[in-house]
Amino acid sequence: MSALRANSITAGELADAKRRALNLFDRWNDATGIVHKGTNYYYELQGVIEDAVECGAQAACHVHENLDGEEE
Repeated sequence: MSALRANSITAGELADAKRRALNLFDRWNDATGIVHKGTNYYYELQGVIEDAVECGAQAACHVHENLDGEEE
C-alpha cells in the first residue's frame, strides 16, 4: 500500500473504497439472501471484494504489489 500513497491514494481513501464495496455487497446479499451472514463463505467473499478494490486502486496508480496469497 505504500506505493499507493506515493501515487495519490491515501490509506483513508482505500479504506473508504473498501467500505463502500462491502456495503454494496451487503445490500445485494440482503436482497438475494445468497450467503448467510457470519458464515465462512460470507467472510471469504468479503475478502475477495477487498482484494478486488485493492487491485483496482493499484491499477489506478499504475503500480503492482502482490496481495496476500499471490505468488511473488
